[in-house]
Amino acid sequence: MRDVNYFIIQASRCTQTEFELDFVDFIEVFDTSEVKLTTEDGKSLIISFDEKGNFKSYFVNREDITAQMAEGSYIKERINQVIDVLNNLTWSGNRVDGETIQYILNKVGMEDQMLRQLIMSQPIEEVRYIIDEREELEEELDNQD
Repeated sequence: MRDVNYFIIQASRCTQTEFELDFVDFIEVFDTSEVKLTTEDGKSLIISFDEKGNFKSYFVNREDITAQMAEGSYIKERINQVIDVLNNLTWSGNRVDGETIQYILNKVGMEDQMLRQLIMSQPIEEVRYIIDEREELEEELDNQD
């Protein structure tokens, strides 16, 4: 079945142009940096590509995620297993840290997507505070040179 995972794998293996040509029958919206399609199991999927046409990230309609996360569903059980592994992952008495989670997100190709989701879901004051903190750090580093 051509589900979300199928399309994500296919998008990660080719350029945007190649993907669009291969799946023209599924794609509903063509854009310069993304495509919107509906999978064979009825999920709405947006796949984003970078400026070179390579796979960047994806977004699945939240209603579909809510259905997948229903109690007792296979997806919910698998996600709970991943959470348990992360909660029990320790070394030198420490639990998994932010750098480890960032590394995992990078390895699964979700670092940019997660950054965007976190920025878009936080109060703008919090986002501005973090940007200000980053700019101050950049300024300090520039002054050290």
